[in-house]
Amino acid sequence: GNPVSFTNVRHPFERLVSGYLMFVYHFEPFKNKTFDQFITEEILKKANASQPKKTFLAMNNHFRPTNAYCAFCNINYTVISKMETFNEDRMRIMQILGLENEEKMLRLFVHGGNKIEHTTQELFNNITKDMKAALIDIYKYDFAMFDYDPDLY
Repeated sequence: GNPVSFTNVRHPFERLVSGYLMFVYHFEPFKNKTFDQFITEEILKKANASQPKKTFLAMNNHFRPTNAYCAFCNINYTVISKMETFNEDRMRIMQILGLENEEKMLRLFVHGGNKIEHTTQELFNNITKDMKAALIDIYKYDFAMFDYDPDLY
């Protein structure tokens, strides 16, 4: 049969918050960083230092805009899954592959659901409008390609 290709995306701001939480709790150099410091030092400074801009190579690959590391325009994905519909999408992928879904998947460092939405709202309420505008610019293609609302948070 035909190959099945899939990928998973999520709201860029939720991805940043999830990554921030993972880094703060699990990596010593980040333990005392505020979200504001994290955004300034790890995202904005490194995005601005990246040349050429569209590849964002100076950024940690967990935080690069999705279009910078995966050729969505060149790969005809069978399924583009969204984090907020992951379980349904996983079932669809398994159905396409003809696999039975009997076992529960163990997912590490998962920050999702209502909790991540609430935490993202809290953290984004405390950054400046200029910071948010800069982040919207960095992730503008992620918002457009995957139909995410940049003003959700």
